[in-house]
Amino acid sequence: GMLTPAIPNWLKETIWSGLRFDEMVSCAKRTMEEVKKKENPDVIVGLFHSGWNGGIKTPQYDEDASQKVAQEVPGFDVIFFGHDHTPHNTIEKNINGKDVICLDPANNAQKVALTTLTLKPKTIKGKRSYVLTHASGELVDVRNIIPDKDFMQHFQPEIDSVKAWSEQVIGKFANTIYTKDCFFGNSAFNDLILDLELKITHADIAFNAPLQFNSAIKAGNVTVADMFSLYKYENQLCVMRLTGEEVRKHLEMSYDLWVNTMKSPDDHLLLLANTRDDAQRLGFKNFSFNFDSAAGIDYVVDVTKPDGEKVHILRMSNGEPFDEHKWYTVAVNSYRANGGGELLTKGAGIARDSLKNRIIWESEKDQRHYLMEEIKKAGIMNPQPHNNWKFIPEAWTVPAAARDRKILFGE
Repeated sequence: GMLTPAIPNWLKETIWSGLRFDEMVSCAKRTMEEVKKKENPDVIVGLFHSGWNGGIKTPQYDEDASQKVAQEVPGFDVIFFGHDHTPHNTIEKNINGKDVICLDPANNAQKVALTTLTLKPKTIKGKRSYVLTHASGELVDVRNIIPDKDFMQHFQPEIDSVKAWSEQVIGKFANTIYTKDCFFGNSAFNDLILDLELKITHADIAFNAPLQFNSAIKAGNVTVADMFSLYKYENQLCVMRLTGEEVRKHLEMSYDLWVNTMKSPDDHLLLLANTRDDAQRLGFKNFSFNFDSAAGIDYVVDVTKPDGEKVHILRMSNGEPFDEHKWYTVAVNSYRANGGGELLTKGAGIARDSLKNRIIWESEKDQRHYLMEEIKKAGIMNPQPHNNWKFIPEAWTVPAAARDRKILFGE
């Protein structure tokens, strides 16, 4: 078993204190020798929390190294892996020319990776062992499989307890808000979170990205369960010090991941993938949880401009001038503050080891807790889009957004 060594890019040191993270190929080679020597195994299975390839690459390690391990470390018969949220089923040849079955069922428990191994017994010098004669792998869709009745009945008290907690009403919304609106411009859904971030932290600017593809919180009673649609991860809330230039560059990288550079009015507005067979990207070329937009500033995103030159910040939303040389307080989640998505490092250009010193406040509890508290205090909320930013030129972007919306959501 191995996991990605990129953990320190996302989680603060107090969470993993006392651990070290080794590069995966060298770690696998060392461990493979130990396993063969001590265990004398008939079959060796790898179980990795690391994607196929890509992700963060540094001189020390690759975030996604399952392909490298399969090809460069002899000994594995099967490798089950995950992390990049992309279904995968291939047979790779390692450096000794031996087949390695490589399976990734992706995320959200939609598929299960299944391998079938056939072994033949053999006896050498009176010792019984087995030889692998045939191996096959498949990804099985489990979404329509009926749960086992006895299993469900056994856990029914726990299920009822969780339901009772999650169905608690914490407030009311006067209107329905949709995550899908977040991808095409200002949206009530994203701006509600940004508003609450600013209210909780008193920061100058806030960043947030949509964490769900197609969720809605309907008008009427809002429950604890709805909060997992509003904010699905256990991130904390942080306030950082960033210069105006760093704020713009952070947003530049976000929109470069998010939108196409339009050369004609017939082009796509969004950067779409060729396939939708990806339970995380869901039609986008890149991860949508890195599509940060901002509150506290007014700006436009010119999609006809090249990458790195799309974002033009007009002013602070309170009417004050925006200054690229000035320091601002910026509210972000802890994943982003610790370098997640590389928007602050690769985008804003802040050195990885400087991020910690930029954090001036961090919440004790997770961000969802504070969002819930604010909704409870408000009682009734009427979330509306700020209209503090938009894609331009609108003669191109508005029709392109409608076309892309139809592709992604069929409407």
